[in-house]
Amino acid sequence: MKKYLFAIGMMFLISISIKASNEAYEKAMRTEIQKLYRAGSVQDLQQSANVFSRIAEMNKEEWLPDYYAAWAYANMGFRTDGGIQEKDGFFGQAKMHAKKAASISPNNSEIVAMQGFIIMGELSADPNSRGQSLSPIAMQTFAKAIELNRQNPRAIFMMAQMENGMAQFFGQGPEKACGLVDASLKLFEKEASEAKEGALEPMWGKNMAAQMKAECP
Repeated sequence: MKKYLFAIGMMFLISISIKASNEAYEKAMRTEIQKLYRAGSVQDLQQSANVFSRIAEMNKEEWLPDYYAAWAYANMGFRTDGGIQEKDGFFGQAKMHAKKAASISPNNSEIVAMQGFIIMGELSADPNSRGQSLSPIAMQTFAKAIELNRQNPRAIFMMAQMENGMAQFFGQGPEKACGLVDASLKLFEKEASEAKEGALEPMWGKNMAAQMKAECP
């Protein structure tokens, strides 16, 4: 009987410890996600990337910390005033974290879309020499993300960006790209209406899509 009560007590203590650990993880993630969304400079983004990297190290079964670290590094690549080598360094870090996230959560539409976002960044660093090779890879990656989840507004919006770039390159109209951005905005609205307060899942991209929509005829 004593052994039985001891086992019950240990299970209770373990469950409390797990709950406390989960609450600490979620609190740390919510705090840093909000900081990341507000980050304006490369330095701010680097601070967020560092924090998410530490959270990832302490929560190796969670894919979201590496996902957000990848997003921070990708944005550093887009925003830095440095040259191609510096940009590629940031995108390289982003790819590493995205790969880690994918190993934890395979065939995840959000992670695949992030990988496409990083490829798009590498392309933008040197479009003249990389456009022909990376454009089809980026579009294939976004197509895969959409196939995995047709309700993912980020995947659809970034496909719209690629379609817009291709249309401009070939001297075509923006109709297809604008149709995609319209579809993404509807999904962003749906996502916002269904999101739970304090959710950790990705919610970014709506403002970028709205800016692109404003340029559509």
